[in-house]
Amino acid sequence: MASKQQIIDERQANLPLPDQPPQASDFNSADARTVNVGAGGRQEDLSHSGLGGDTLREPATTDTVGSTGRQAKDGLSGIPNDAVTRDQKDHSGLDQTTGKDYGYPQKNDPSAGVKQ
Repeated sequence: MASKQQIIDERQANLPLPDQPPQASDFNSADARTVNVGAGGRQEDLSHSGLGGDTLREPATTDTVGSTGRQAKDGLSGIPNDAVTRDQKDHSGLDQTTGKDYGYPQKNDPSAGVKQ
């Protein structure tokens, strides 16, 4: 049986080598090419609303806030009623997103133990 050090040496020999010579990082530079990020650049729209530049990268205004996130994804006209507290669910301005609660049918009641 191989010793622990022999196993370590064998596994290290199979590892890929880093680039030779390594390139010095320059994280203090204002030049984005040397830092390798797109600092300040707009890459793509990340929102469901198509307003990614307005809502994700800059301060949101009242015109663009309502058409972001779940409201834009699900095509809702207001705040989803399942996103508010129970006592606020039936207020005006909320979109109906939860179905009627019929409770548990007696045959499927998990507190009943065995199915009847």
